[in-house]
Amino acid sequence: MNSDAENFHQLVHNSLHDGSFRKAVLSKPAQKSADLPTRIDVRPVMLKQQLKFQFTCRTGTQETHANFAADEAAEELRKSAGAIFRDVLLQTATEEWMARYNRKGACSLKKTLRKSSDDNTPADHNRSRQYLIPDGKSCPFLIATGIMSTNGRVLAKHSRKFRQINRYVEFIRDIVDQLPAEGPIRVIDFGCGKSYLTFATHHFLTEILQRDVVITGLDRRPDVVATCNKIVQELNLQGIRFEEGDIAGYQSDQQVHLAISLHACDTATDDALASAVAWQANVIFAVPCCQHELAATLAKDRQPLFSNHGILHEKFASLATDAIRASLLSAVGYDTQVMEFIDMEHTAKNLLIRAVRRQNPITPQDLQENSTQRLGFSQQLAVPSLRLQQKLEEFGLLTALESDLVGT
Repeated sequence: MNSDAENFHQLVHNSLHDGSFRKAVLSKPAQKSADLPTRIDVRPVMLKQQLKFQFTCRTGTQETHANFAADEAAEELRKSAGAIFRDVLLQTATEEWMARYNRKGACSLKKTLRKSSDDNTPADHNRSRQYLIPDGKSCPFLIATGIMSTNGRVLAKHSRKFRQINRYVEFIRDIVDQLPAEGPIRVIDFGCGKSYLTFATHHFLTEILQRDVVITGLDRRPDVVATCNKIVQELNLQGIRFEEGDIAGYQSDQQVHLAISLHACDTATDDALASAVAWQANVIFAVPCCQHELAATLAKDRQPLFSNHGILHEKFASLATDAIRASLLSAVGYDTQVMEFIDMEHTAKNLLIRAVRRQNPITPQDLQENSTQRLGFSQQLAVPSLRLQQKLEEFGLLTALESDLVGT
C-alpha cells in the first residue's frame, strides 16, 4: 500500500474517533455489474444515544442501510476503498479529502479546506425531514396504504414512495394560488391506480390548507376502485370518491379546477389532457407513460441516428410526443412547462407536464410562432397529427388559424 493510501486510512480512522467526521462518499465502482453497488454514502447518526455511522449502499434501484461503530466503520471503509470503489471522498469539520485509486490500486490523495466548519452534532437517525407530510407523525392515509407504520414511521421499503408523495405535494403547493380562493376545489385524477397521490392531494388540501374539496379518482380496475373506496370509508374522509371508468368516456357536469393524469398509458394521457382543456381546468398535471403512438408511425429512415437503435427510437419518440403535447396545450390557452417529476433513480417516467390556464388568450403572433414551430417539427418527422391534436380539433378547441397551420 502506498503512503497516500496509508495516510488516507489514518485520516478516516482519526475522524471517526475524534468527532470530526461529517461524511464519506464512495463512488466510481472498480467493476460494473448489476449485482454490485454503485455508491455508498456514510454519515454519523445517533441511535439510542450512541454514535454510529450509517452506510447507505445503492445497488441498481435498491438502497440498503447498515450502522457501524467507529472501528467497524473504519474497517468497512478500508476494505472498500480501492478494491470496490476507486473514488472516496472524506469530509471532516474543517477539511475535505479525495482519494483516487487507479486500476493497479495506487492511491492519489488531495486535500481542500472547507469554507467553514459546521455543526458537529450527528444527525438524529429518526429525525423528521422538512416535508410537507413529515415522517414521524402519524398520517392516516399513509398508514392505510401501507407506507407508514401505526407509530408514524415510514417503512424502509417505502421510503422512495414517501419521498415521491412529498415531491408531488410540493407541486400542488406551488399552484394553489391558481385554484379558486373560495368554495370547494374540484379535482379529477385520471387513472388513479392505488391512489397514493390522490389521497395525498386530499390530505394536503383538507388537512394542511383546510379547504373543502370534491375529488374523483377514476380507474378501469374494479378491485382498485373498491380498495380505495374502502379506505375512504374506514378513514371517514369527506369530499373524495373513486369511480370505475375509462378516461376517454368520462364526463363531468361541473367545473374542474385541477386535472391530474399520472402514468396513464400511451394515448390515455391525450384523452385526459383533452378532457381537462375542454373543462377549462385551472391547472393540469400529467406524467406521460408508454408513448407508443409516434414511435409506431415514425419512419425509420427519417431519423436514422435514432431509429437504428430501438431504445433510442423509443426515447426520441417519447420526448417528441411530449414536446408536441406541451406545444398544443400552449396553443389552447395554457402556460406549459415540462419539468422533472422525481429523480431518475426512482423511475424513468419522470417528466411532468404542468399547464396553468392563462387569464388572457394567446396572442395571434405567439400562436403563429407556436404553430409554425410544431408544423415544421411534424414535417421533419413526416408524421400525421397525434391523438391530442385530433381530440382538440374534435372538441373545437383549436382556433381556425391553428387548424390551418397544422392540419393534416
